[in-house]
Order: sequence, then structure tokens, then C-alpha cells
Amino acid sequence: MRKLALALSILMLLAAAGCGGDKGINETGYSDEPLVDREGNKLDSADAERLYKSAREFMVSNDPQRALRLYAEVQARFPFSPYAAQSEMESVAAHYKAQQYEAAVSAADRFIKQRPRNAHIDYIYYLRGLSNYDRNDAGLLGGDPDKRDTRFLEQSFTDFNLLVENYPQSVYRKDAQLHMIEIRNRLAEFEINIAEYYLRRRAYVAASRRAEGVLKRFQGSDSVPRALEIMEESYARLGLTDLSEDARAILQASYPNYILHRDEFYRQRAGEAPRYELPEPGADAASGEQLAPQAAEQAE
Repeated sequence: MRKLALALSILMLLAAAGCGGDKGINETGYSDEPLVDREGNKLDSADAERLYKSAREFMVSNDPQRALRLYAEVQARFPFSPYAAQSEMESVAAHYKAQQYEAAVSAADRFIKQRPRNAHIDYIYYLRGLSNYDRNDAGLLGGDPDKRDTRFLEQSFTDFNLLVENYPQSVYRKDAQLHMIEIRNRLAEFEINIAEYYLRRRAYVAASRRAEGVLKRFQGSDSVPRALEIMEESYARLGLTDLSEDARAILQASYPNYILHRDEFYRQRAGEAPRYELPEPGADAASGEQLAPQAAEQAE
């Protein structure tokens, strides 16, 4: 009986603590302070239209936190009004603008699940891509985020790719493609960093496999020439002379300017002041014409 009474007492204390923790929070999850617009006018009895327009004013004035509170009120009090869906969509943008990237992704996921045929669904995919892109750079550890974890970057690429493939007429398609090119280069460089590590540790099989992966997954990225170099050296160290010579031949044929200007290429990549403007690595050294890369086919 004593144990039962003690358990009941603990449950009552926990319940009381839970109620106390919610003090000042309404059903929307935001502060229970009086609702006001930018001019300080109370909105407690406002209709959906006025709440929505007031939220928009906060967004325009770069105050996404206040906008989110009003968007939440519209959805909670007027869930079947035409302003509810619009508020739900603009909440994704508000979270992103407030640099609440995880919340923006969650809000985007809910919107996509509940309203997959919305006329502006491409915008939601675009915002989800941007949120995951910036989420990758918003870690708490400091330093270069691409050397720690690239999962959000990979998810961002997927988001942008869904937009590009499924909504070819979207006004956000071009910017999504540009982000995809940059992400591909960053992901390829991440793989090269790992291959370089294995090369320094004389783990030549692992180094060559990582480099091969760059050729297969990120053909056309800035890291392909270095991947071929790593393959050449790793194969040579493993005694695979034919494969080493093949990698060298592909590198020379596909990226002649990379061979000629390699030192300057890595100087500039390290952030040092350029000594001269680099030509395209895949251009013909004599004529400047672009050669068709054949690394993927010959590597296989």
C-alpha cells in the first residue's frame, strides 16, 4: 500500500509539473499573450482574413516569429477557410526565414503529405531543399560542415531533384539546378577527402574504391581529375600497373589543362590569391576546345 500511495503521489506531482510547464502557452504552441498586429491593434476577435493579412505584414517587415504566431492562429481557429492552406504554406517560409531549418523541413513534410496537389507544391519542395541545404551548414561543432556530415546536403539534393524532375515549368527550377551542381561538387569533394585520408594511411584499396565512386556518382564534378590521380597512385602501389596506366591515360586525355596547371589549381582551391586565371581543366591544352570526358566508360 505504501508503494502504491508513493506511486500515486509521484504521478500527481508529475501532472502538476506538466500543467505548470504549459502555463502561458495556448493550443497553437505559441505564447498566450494577446494577439496584436504591427500597429498594436488587438486581434483576439479578428476573422481569418485579418489574421492572415496581419501575419503577411509581419513577414514583409522581416518579423517571421510574430508571423508564425498568427499563421498558427489562422490554422487553429479557421481550419476550413481558404486562408488556412495559405497560412500553412507560408509557415514553411517563415520558419526558413527565422533560420528554424528543422521546423521548416517538418512543416514542409506535413504540407506535402496533406496537400500533394496544391498549386504551389513546387515552392514547398524548393523551401525544403533550401532548408536542408542551410541545415547542413548550421551545425554546432564549427569548422567545415562538409568534413563532418553531408546527410542534409544529400537530402537537399534529393529535394531539388524532385522539383526539377516533377515540375519542369517551375520558376524555382533553374535555381534548384544551380544548387544541385554546387551540392554535387561538395559531395564529391567530401569523398575525395576520405580517399586522401586512406591514401595517407596507405589503405590503397579503400582509397581507390572511394575515388572510383566519385567517377561513378559525380561525373563532371571538379573532383574527377583528383579522383583519377588517386586511382593512378593507388593502383600503382597495389602493383596493378595496367589499371594505373589506364587511369593516367584517361586523366591526360580528358583533363589536359589539369595536368599543366595542377599546382595553381590547388593553390586557388586552398584560398590563396590566384597567380593567373585557370583554363577549363577539360579543355584541349593547345586549342582550348572542350574534350568529351570518357572517364566513366573507360574506368568501368
